Amino acid sequence: MKIGIITFHNAHNYGAVLQCWSLQQYLKKQGHEVEVINLRLPVIEKIYRLTYKSKKEICSLDFVNKMANTAIYQLRCMYACFKNPGKREKYSKFEHFINHQVPVTRRFDSYEELVAADLHYDALIAGSDQIWNAVMMKSISPAYFLQFGNADALRISYAASIGTEKIPAEYEMLFDRYLRDFDVISVREKKAREQVIKHTDKPVAVVSDPTFLLKKEDFESISRKPKIRGKYIYVHNVHLKRVDEALNSVAEELSQRLGLPVVHNWKKKIYSNEKGYFTGGIEEFLGVVSEAEYVVTNSFHCTVFAIIFHKRFITVPHFQHPDRMRNLLEELGIPDHLISNGKKIPADLSVLDIDYAAVDSKKEKMGADARQFLDVALSSSKQKDDRSYFDYKDKFRCYGCGACADNCPEHAIQMVMDHEGFRYPVVDEKLCSHCDKCKEVCIYHRETVRNQIGVEPPLVYAAYNKDSAIVDASTSGGVFTSMYRSILQKDGSVAGVCYDANMNVMYDIGDTEETCERFRGAKYVYADGRNIYTRVKELLEQKKDVLFTGTPCQIAGLKSFLGRDYPSLVTVENICSGAVSPKIFRKYCDFLEDCYKSKIVKFEFRNKFKGVNTPFVLAEFESGSIDVESAKKNNLSSAIATNCVQRPICYNCEFAELKYGVADITVGDYKGIETQYKEFANDRGVSLLKINTPKGREFFEEWKEELELQQSTYEQAYAGNYTGRMSMTGARTRLMMNIDEKPIDDLLLTFNRFKRGGIKGI
Repeated sequence: MKIGIITFHNAHNYGAVLQCWSLQQYLKKQGHEVEVINLRLPVIEKIYRLTYKSKKEICSLDFVNKMANTAIYQLRCMYACFKNPGKREKYSKFEHFINHQVPVTRRFDSYEELVAADLHYDALIAGSDQIWNAVMMKSISPAYFLQFGNADALRISYAASIGTEKIPAEYEMLFDRYLRDFDVISVREKKAREQVIKHTDKPVAVVSDPTFLLKKEDFESISRKPKIRGKYIYVHNVHLKRVDEALNSVAEELSQRLGLPVVHNWKKKIYSNEKGYFTGGIEEFLGVVSEAEYVVTNSFHCTVFAIIFHKRFITVPHFQHPDRMRNLLEELGIPDHLISNGKKIPADLSVLDIDYAAVDSKKEKMGADARQFLDVALSSSKQKDDRSYFDYKDKFRCYGCGACADNCPEHAIQMVMDHEGFRYPVVDEKLCSHCDKCKEVCIYHRETVRNQIGVEPPLVYAAYNKDSAIVDASTSGGVFTSMYRSILQKDGSVAGVCYDANMNVMYDIGDTEETCERFRGAKYVYADGRNIYTRVKELLEQKKDVLFTGTPCQIAGLKSFLGRDYPSLVTVENICSGAVSPKIFRKYCDFLEDCYKSKIVKFEFRNKFKGVNTPFVLAEFESGSIDVESAKKNNLSSAIATNCVQRPICYNCEFAELKYGVADITVGDYKGIETQYKEFANDRGVSLLKINTPKGREFFEEWKEELELQQSTYEQAYAGNYTGRMSMTGARTRLMMNIDEKPIDDLLLTFNRFKRGGIKGI
């Protein structure tokens, strides 16, 4: 079995590296092919690097500057080595162990790089370590929730830790989202289980640290004896900068009682009787613990190795998270070895003598349970969860398309707005006949609404309308106008998204040039589509030609509601960047109207008066006033771009990665046209046009002569375009939690990285 492990393997912390080494070593012994995903996130890397800036941060893309900055980086490294030679030595030893003793993949510097790598495994394992600690990470990375790799891989968490008493409120929704993709879940602490189990209906096991998977002999095989003569007490402080007075008092007291010198891992002189400062690598760490006469530590893993090597030891509770140590020592039957300061050391040290035969028996039971968990997890089959929103009120299972409401024969379902401004189906049990037609039409996990993979790849073009006035009036290249005009010429109708008189974003049907012009331009906001499917079906039953345009999920809802193909229906999907909260948009419009003391009559998310590459957000008022701001800096636009205001299922979208799409035709912006087809690019807008089906090709023939076309490929056209699921962040939850607590522009400002104060939100 090919297995990929992701954890904090690159943290230059003995426990972090050894728990990773232990897990992969155990799996290799079971005959598996194992790789450790070599993700190097800055939040971890910067703690241990030699200089305050990395080489990547210093070096620019310019060749001359790159050479100069590389030299500057090397000088800084040399200065760091001169100032702190022990740090350089330790850094080199850790990197050597990680790259030679751990089977790492090629390096990835970001989650995006990891996703783009398209890795394939039979199973992916997240853990152990504090990979789910949102406070330490200052966020939640989807990488440590296995949001990468092939979809059919088993996804397992092994002894993952949240590192805190509880999951911070702003990250709870992220746990709701990401835990759903695991097939088997385990955590490291009982308190972590209490928290995690609130966010999943899957069983959550508590398993021991990966170091318990192996035997003493496994660690002895890589241990290296230290160059220390005579007996000593080894004192290990897990903190890089924090002085632990409790630890120091225990070590000093023990040193004086035993008359033994101290070897410790801090660079400053601390104790009255010191033998040396330890700066060794992983192998030397195991050696310095195994050869010590006594071990004193506030580290969980140093405690573990003291036990593995049958050492006399005292553990000082971690000032923030003592439970893990306490639970371990209680489970092994030696809780009295947790001592909080030197005055509490027993007068008779013999009471701390350990019956290691009894301890080993209990430790072996913990290891056996952990090994059994892993073996069962890896032999399990991947189960597909096809439950709908009606089975399990999970907002990550509802697209809000409204097909269920339109399909209900008893009219028992209403689409009701929630706190965030998104509509969800609510069933009136008094009217419901329990016919399950709502579940039958639900598009969640409904593969039949997707286009079947064709023999030929989709036709892909860069395109723009030959009529420059149409291009100027459109968000992109004006392709949609040619489509709806073709339908109108056949006395057909067009269904699309527009603003109503009060600037609400909604679906409507047009059958004239004037009514169809309302559908032009990107709206981004989640559109109210109540009854639109019923209205479209009525037209189709009358043999009318209908062009339906919308997001892939809205088109999937239409196809599911109709239940069969209508020859006179053509569907066009937009390349979607998520459906924005109508409540957020409404509040923002109210804010602008209050500022200008006038009603908004026109709103554009991407006005092109300075060119398509420098879009502006524009609001026009009844008074004639106009509010205009760079889309890059606008508070609402920035929140959209950073994925802070979209519908929950947009972060779990099944339609984002479909090469053949859901609709007959896909349209969007052709991003990167300047580099691929420089002669075809222009400053007014170029559309990406993808023809997915034979019906789409037939329809394309009717209006393609109105366009300037440059044939491309799917791979080229989507190289710079959105193709995957969006990543949910804590910023999104924090924003939504305060949606009714703060004035909307003030709230959005705190999440705008381009304006003062914005960094706090992101």
